[in-house]
Amino acid sequence: MSEEPLAQHLPPFDVPDVEEMAALLPQYAFEKLAAFGGMGAVYRGRQVSLDRPVAIKILPPEFGMQEDFADRFKSEARAMAKLNHTHIVGVYDFGITTEGHLYLVMEWVEGQTLHTLIQKGSLPVRKAANLAMQLCEALAFAHHHKILHRDIKPGNIMISEDDQVKVADFGLARPITGEAEENPFGTPDYAAPEILGKGAVDQRADIFAAGVVLYEMLTGRVPQQPRRSVQEFAPLSSRWDELIDKATHADPTQRFQDVAEFRARIAQLINQASEAVSVVEVVEDGAKGKTLLKPLHLVLIGAVIVIGIILGVMFKGGPAVETPQKRDVAAEPEKKSEKVTEKEPGVKKAPVVVAPVIEPEKKAQEPAAPAQSMIAVVPAPAPPVVVPQNVPVKPAVPETPKEALQRLEESDPELARMVADFGAEWAANEEVQIETEMKGLADKYIPALQRSLSGVVLQQRDFVLSEISHIANREPLSDPDLLWPAVLKTLRKAYEAQRGAIQSRADDAAQKMRAAQCELVLQKARERAAAGKAEAAKRAEAVAAQLAKLRGAPSLKALKQNVAGATGVGNPPAAVAEPVR
Repeated sequence: MSEEPLAQHLPPFDVPDVEEMAALLPQYAFEKLAAFGGMGAVYRGRQVSLDRPVAIKILPPEFGMQEDFADRFKSEARAMAKLNHTHIVGVYDFGITTEGHLYLVMEWVEGQTLHTLIQKGSLPVRKAANLAMQLCEALAFAHHHKILHRDIKPGNIMISEDDQVKVADFGLARPITGEAEENPFGTPDYAAPEILGKGAVDQRADIFAAGVVLYEMLTGRVPQQPRRSVQEFAPLSSRWDELIDKATHADPTQRFQDVAEFRARIAQLINQASEAVSVVEVVEDGAKGKTLLKPLHLVLIGAVIVIGIILGVMFKGGPAVETPQKRDVAAEPEKKSEKVTEKEPGVKKAPVVVAPVIEPEKKAQEPAAPAQSMIAVVPAPAPPVVVPQNVPVKPAVPETPKEALQRLEESDPELARMVADFGAEWAANEEVQIETEMKGLADKYIPALQRSLSGVVLQQRDFVLSEISHIANREPLSDPDLLWPAVLKTLRKAYEAQRGAIQSRADDAAQKMRAAQCELVLQKARERAAAGKAEAAKRAEAVAAQLAKLRGAPSLKALKQNVAGATGVGNPPAAVAEPVR
């Protein structure tokens, strides 16, 4: 499935036809040779016993003759079979044929490779981001199970008909050990420098390859050195270049250290792309032509005054734009502004709203230069503009963390959006959302309890029936009783062990996601501090501190409850708040 499509050139080894493969593996009905490449061939077939479509990949016989390679192949196939994840192609079986072909039987994915998709041109940014985030989720799951892919590339990424990613071809996978790379396999365009240089390799090598894949989806081409900006190929923000630069940094210590962090940054960028332009951008766009400003003069006079005050605050650090000292702005009719505009046909810049004068007595009147013509647009009956020093600054006193979080939507919409994005990311993470998996475990537990009834004496049947009732009705389970039958004790112990393993895995995934989210907020705090926005930086630090204390999904409601002390240490996730039933 992940090999290159059939081409006119001859295969690199003697590839058996479907009749020969049917004789070698009679338990499968072979339908066609789907693809082949340097590392093997892939057939579409059907598993006869279960009547399901499968992909059967074979390797050249010479690999099967190498005892070390065959042993490693079997070990890695067993590890891959444990990678049961939505975005990873499932492995059903493996072995070696009588002719020496090592083979893997995998889930058949109806669709195309990402390589084929990119050949049609670069992808829309939202689609590319969505596919990249799914790829990150697959890699995060593999890395959690200590498996390194080592050959991430578009040809090894299947895209189903409903745009679901399926990572395939773990043929070069190996356990994450941090050891040096003895044999630099993989595709050079996507291989991290430490692989090609036979250095120590860990999960950051897969992150490097994922960064290259993201670049290729956005631009339609593999990056060259020096890499050209994504902005040369698509109308994107420079932040996408910064993201890819970090993911593909030559120094592994400068890359994203965890693929969950990489996914979180992609999600943040795609959400930021949909935000409206700022007030400053709107004013600058309007300044390109007078026809855009006139409707604003007539319809949004009040809004223009507010924008004037905002501009005054924004340009407080630079030279103040001042009106003549004794000019009575309120007394001038609106028509005067139109006449002044008509007298200056050569002016390139459109009239801008005058920021209120801070200290008019400190400067003498100066005639405005033609290129910096200033017109105050105020309705005739309006009172004189109030100077900023008379406008109360809110909040008058620095906000406490509690106050900042309780009114975050009004005081800091940017942080509020980030928290909302974090909540959406949390809800989409399958490793954290374990309710379905827990329910599946409970559904297996009930039949086991029912089968045990036949071997239980009459006096003890009630204990088993009670256990079945609690599970079926999703009620808290009773504590073990000394009179319990041994079979019930054994089943409960196994059930609790599996349940604990699922919860532990979810807790680990949640911890990593929360750490990545907190780091994004702290980075925002550092950016604000560097820009001299001390209060905004403190507000971001307060949000990060409260995010770190939560146990469940991040949300504005959870943060407010947490800082108010309503829930102690935050809202626990559903799987922690009550027993899984």
